[in-house]
Amino acid sequence: MMDQANRLRELMRQRASETTVDIEQPKSAMVARVIAVASGKGGVGKSNFATNLAIQMRKLGKRVVIIDADFGLANVEILLGVSPQHTVSHVLNGEVDMEVALTTGPLGCMFLSGGSGMSALSELTDSQIARLTDGFLRLDDLADFIIIDTRAGLSNAVMNFIKAASDTIIVTTPDPTAIADAYALIKSIKATMPEIEVLQLVINCAINSAEVQEVYEKLNGVASRFLGIKLSLLGSIPYDASLVRAVRKQQPVSILFPNAESTKHFRIICAKLLKMQVEKKGSIQNFVMKLIGRFSV
Repeated sequence: MMDQANRLRELMRQRASETTVDIEQPKSAMVARVIAVASGKGGVGKSNFATNLAIQMRKLGKRVVIIDADFGLANVEILLGVSPQHTVSHVLNGEVDMEVALTTGPLGCMFLSGGSGMSALSELTDSQIARLTDGFLRLDDLADFIIIDTRAGLSNAVMNFIKAASDTIIVTTPDPTAIADAYALIKSIKATMPEIEVLQLVINCAINSAEVQEVYEKLNGVASRFLGIKLSLLGSIPYDASLVRAVRKQQPVSILFPNAESTKHFRIICAKLLKMQVEKKGSIQNFVMKLIGRFSV
């Protein structure tokens, strides 16, 4: 397995060398910021958060690509109301390059559909891993932000994307089971990444600010005490009938109802996130090299 990993790393080093930006070009040519959006359980609004965050970034003129990393499902395309011609399976099978597989959604927001061709990254062959990582590398020319909508839960694939990303945002709700599962996810992240000190938290479907604070203090308290990790409250999304209506109409609430309360909160979270400094942002080259190491050993 180590020989396999070394072969893939060498392949990506060659690819990285081929796409290295000339010294005369602006440094911004290799600065895509990768954000992993994760949750301890399904049904907490993780994919909805990822899509509306992307829409808010597009409204500010940022180039955004969403990767629906819950391979085997199609949450992002449903929420955006767009039927893609290609999915990640077409990339893995060598039928199309990443650029062709991307689908353009509302406001020019691009996404890669998770499709239904596979269920686990651990099942990938050498050539499929190479195609996937090569495809990620190509995204640097297309995006300022890459949002990874991970699979809910504690799978190895989730951990792999979190390890490789620049930022990680945990989404939960005030539901006791969601809080418990969010803590389990945070515990798993800390176990596999002992060096991590801070994670971003978003609380969805909150009734009011008091409930938001209560959930935050509960989660942050146990995470700080037992795991030595601090949770930073990135923001909250209130329970909003407009958001429910938007989901049913398969349109982002940020577009369908621009003045809705939930839309305002998505806008605030987006602005806050864009102001944050990332100490070890790195580049897509670093991201894919980490993915190779995680998916191959």
